[in-house]
Amino acid sequence: MRRFVALQLGVTALFAALVLVVFGGGDEPAARWWVALALFALVLVAGAWVARSWSRPAPLAADDPDPRDTALRRLSSHIARAFLVLEIPLVISAVLGLAGLIGGGVMLVTVVAALAALVFGTWPTRRNVDRFAAALEQGGASSGLREAFSR
Repeated sequence: MRRFVALQLGVTALFAALVLVVFGGGDEPAARWWVALALFALVLVAGAWVARSWSRPAPLAADDPDPRDTALRRLSSHIARAFLVLEIPLVISAVLGLAGLIGGGVMLVTVVAALAALVFGTWPTRRNVDRFAAALEQGGASSGLREAFSR
């Protein structure tokens, strides 16, 4: 799972770097910097949603025949969904750049904030795994996630 997240983060960082190179430096007029603030706010909203979602999965069924496998599948789905949500500001930024509405300087604000949010929002840290496992185990079934990530 960590390799998957690292690969996704690497591909996103590479894509973001290429977009920044294509759109150049920060020579936009000051009137366009309000867009940077709006995109930064969008990153914050997406990051807050993902941070809350780590502790909100539905509990595992007590009669689940393979709770660890189910927990890992649900965690994988959660991480994929978190990537989707956290990449929205990057996509919007790229579309605005292609439309000629913003340049590289405004994009840089979005890219730095979005990459930081991606790292903190998708990496299966001990805290995130504990929160996800605790939510899954509310019904009494052991998820086995802590053991899977303790290696």
